[in-house]
Amino acid sequence: MSRRQKLTFDRLITRIKGAGVSMTNAKALYSPDTPTEINSRVNKFHPGTNDLTLTGAGTPTYTANDRWSGWSSTTKYNTGIGLQSFAQGQFTIFYYSRTATGAAGGDFGAQTAGGDGIGANTRDASNKFNARLQATNYASVATNITPGQGMYSIRPGSLDTLGITREVPSVTYVAPATNPTIHLGGINGGAVSAHDCGLFAIFDVRLTDAQCMEISAALLDYYLKIRFGMVDYYEAGKAPTTVDFDALVYGAGPASIATARGLKEEGKTVGILLDALAKTDWDIGGMPGNGLAYIDSYAFTACKGFYRDLTSWVNSTIINRVDTNTQTGNSVECWQFVSGVRRCLDPTRTNGTLLLGLDIPVYFSTGIASITAVGTKDTAVITNDGRTFTAKQFIAGDYDGEYIHMSPGIPTITGGEAAGAGSEANNGYKGSSALSKPYGSDIDPYVVAGNPASGLLPDIQGTMPLPGLTVDAPDPSIQSMNYRLAMTNDPARKVPVTAIDPHRNYNALRYETAARAYVLNPSVTIGNPANTQTILQFAVGGTTDKMDVNNGSGGLSTDLPGSGYRYATAANQNARQAVIDDLRDYQLGWFWWHANSGDSRIPSTLVTQFQAFGLDAHNFLDPGPGGLLFWPNRPYQRDPIWRLKNTGYVSTAQDYCKTDGSALRSDKTVAVTSYDCDKHPPWKVASGGLLYTQGSVPGGLVAGADKIAPIPLEEIVPDAAVKTNVIVPWASSCTILCWYMARLELTGALKGTAAAYIASMAIDGNINVQDVDYPTLRAKILASYVNHPILPQVA
Repeated sequence: MSRRQKLTFDRLITRIKGAGVSMTNAKALYSPDTPTEINSRVNKFHPGTNDLTLTGAGTPTYTANDRWSGWSSTTKYNTGIGLQSFAQGQFTIFYYSRTATGAAGGDFGAQTAGGDGIGANTRDASNKFNARLQATNYASVATNITPGQGMYSIRPGSLDTLGITREVPSVTYVAPATNPTIHLGGINGGAVSAHDCGLFAIFDVRLTDAQCMEISAALLDYYLKIRFGMVDYYEAGKAPTTVDFDALVYGAGPASIATARGLKEEGKTVGILLDALAKTDWDIGGMPGNGLAYIDSYAFTACKGFYRDLTSWVNSTIINRVDTNTQTGNSVECWQFVSGVRRCLDPTRTNGTLLLGLDIPVYFSTGIASITAVGTKDTAVITNDGRTFTAKQFIAGDYDGEYIHMSPGIPTITGGEAAGAGSEANNGYKGSSALSKPYGSDIDPYVVAGNPASGLLPDIQGTMPLPGLTVDAPDPSIQSMNYRLAMTNDPARKVPVTAIDPHRNYNALRYETAARAYVLNPSVTIGNPANTQTILQFAVGGTTDKMDVNNGSGGLSTDLPGSGYRYATAANQNARQAVIDDLRDYQLGWFWWHANSGDSRIPSTLVTQFQAFGLDAHNFLDPGPGGLLFWPNRPYQRDPIWRLKNTGYVSTAQDYCKTDGSALRSDKTVAVTSYDCDKHPPWKVASGGLLYTQGSVPGGLVAGADKIAPIPLEEIVPDAAVKTNVIVPWASSCTILCWYMARLELTGALKGTAAAYIASMAIDGNINVQDVDYPTLRAKILASYVNHPILPQVA
């Protein structure tokens, strides 16, 4: 067993035990994660006990790291686990299948001559979940609780899909007079499975609903790692305490992964050190693995390199659809993106041409305690959990901009600059000229309507004019944050929000402004894309019912006004975590209030629509310490806290918005972006006795007719007088208006690829990162990946 395999298996065992289940009750686990079929028969929970044996002369079809199939009466497995080994009503059995079609048969089970038994056909010919629960056979009433591909489980009295109880049949137990054994691929002496199997697990205890949900998610996560790749990671605070690399990449997300891959391909030793919000390998991929599944770009010719290779791989390998470089083609589900990240960090995954796996270790941390430097070179990162990372080159790829904030001497900026000339006239605090009425309606902002003395409702930051701010002066605000959620109305994958405790710190007054808006707008609904005021929902992954749910356009939605500013001004990581926890409480309450509060002011159609939504049980399967199952760990932080602020080169809106074909201030292009000046209002305020959002900027600022803005080398490196071995592919040196246009994950990945080659060339030439030879760098970037990046040298 490799280190990766051991980490993966140990994580599964930790989660089973963490759910309160003893491994003595975990009877068996079978999975196809060995090179040969014969080795796959081993019981992973208890090797040598209840290993699979063949029931006849044939052998099932075996695909390593994938599944068993091709069952027949002579090609089934016997677990050796008899019915009499289960105490009355004490069993839970999990079965994963990728077969989407229904058919007669039996996927697993045992049955006595008298008809007593345990077993299931997860999707029968009537598209029903069919289970034998000891004395009786039960076919589900609903035909929509079986997604075909998914994790199924049966317990006495319940049929569970992806760990969620879908139906609760009434079961009468009859103790078996004989002791037939449970078979995989069919029932003993009878029905044969028509479905493949990717994982089979047996427990001799009836798990509670909470245990079933947790263990089902853990098993599915384990299977996805078997199928697509496993990460070599080190937990925060654990050995090794001192690590040295050619290059250290700090942060989660495509920018960091693309940097690390490029360096590894250049033959350099490299490690990824994660920030404090990353808890498990679901977080390594950053926002695309934490809810941001729908990709925004105006010109998809900009979507190249690492990001495009990953979505192309997902399309061909997981979704099995025609690969197109479009918004639809690049919008993949979070679990699919995470699977691509795991693959590209696992050196055993070398099939095909896309995202070939590389051996890159990942280190979890609790954030940066300090950074040491000698002259203009950083020498070591010391984490809060007590480890030291040394390197020749350091890449700041984190979302907060924490690395550059902690690096001695690097200048940074928080928020926006003062208004400038040309397109930069849109910068700076705009005061009352940037007010907007939510839903275009006159909404009262006071606790007691019409009575200012009663105070402002929760989450309203103040009354205009806001103190300490001057029109056109620097604006300290940070865009509001929310959680991008993977949600669905598919009954087989839907998890009600009520299942994960939405009532922590619940306060109905937080949604009072929405209630008042609905009284004024009683016909409001949600739709895709007909009406986007309440929430935005984007279909992803080649489906129509798996959605990336975002803040709506009405001004009262899942964004929490003031959250970005409070996060940016928090005194330390614990204070920032408190802001994030409050945001999660707010957003959980938002969905519960709409679906379950019974507030008569919510339009009935809207209530019905929210009740149809649930969290998607195929995503965020391992939240780690302090997290919520099926809920992402990382909120959508649209702005870094700290951005690089060079005294030399700073990209401005004048640079990004040049007329097509115009000469650039620097033609050393290393990446491109393609988006407008999109800013989510940071504040909710009162003015003249009415509610407004404040702080948006014109969305019309865009990069010419082709909508592609080149990004130069000078933007992603500090001034040479400050630091000569640090590269900044995320929170780079640009004004806030440029940031709004460049905050795409695909753009971060392109800048990350450039950062990799800059760092490698600096190491090889023993030179400063500012001094690399641009023609050589350009050639390396243009040749990278299957989907080569573009590097225009004019606007």
